[in-house]
Amino acid sequence: MITLRENEKIYLIKRRHPLILRLELLPGVFIFFVTLVLIAILLFVRLPSLPEWLIKFAPSLLKFEIRELLLFSLSLFLLILWQAIWLVITNYYLDSWIVTNKRTIHTELRGLFSRIVSSVPHDRIQDITIDIHGILPTVLHFGDLHIQTAGEFREFIFRQIPDPYKTKEVIFEARRELRKALKKEEA
Repeated sequence: MITLRENEKIYLIKRRHPLILRLELLPGVFIFFVTLVLIAILLFVRLPSLPEWLIKFAPSLLKFEIRELLLFSLSLFLLILWQAIWLVITNYYLDSWIVTNKRTIHTELRGLFSRIVSSVPHDRIQDITIDIHGILPTVLHFGDLHIQTAGEFREFIFRQIPDPYKTKEVIFEARRELRKALKKEEA
């Protein structure tokens, strides 16, 4: 959980474009349904018995039918596939960029139990670059936003975010407000 500092307000919370999540989930969902179809076929089709060479190699397999082994294997595969799909969704929702009136915060899930949270004060931002490549990102208005900083992390990258131009303007506006507030404090 991100803790905001005193007098800090959130302007934006950004995640990758929802289309990216759908594109990452598409192969997993397709394989999921193909596996379900295979399981349904296995339930209604009669299969031959195990090959003799396999029985000679592992006689304990005689107590099982090939259908049971295949159903078990496919069920185990579905369980692993479900976990992979869950990990993609979790990674999408836990990777975020938060723009406040004082700083920009980047939260990234690196592994199931590893998360990196870094922030850059707006007065340390040197440059913001927008990088949009391809027909789909151009048409759907999403791309990468690179923030060059003078801090420990030399570059913050907002990957595949929707409307990066608006985000850039919000960050620049927050930076202008922060500089005005700092000048008032100095005076």
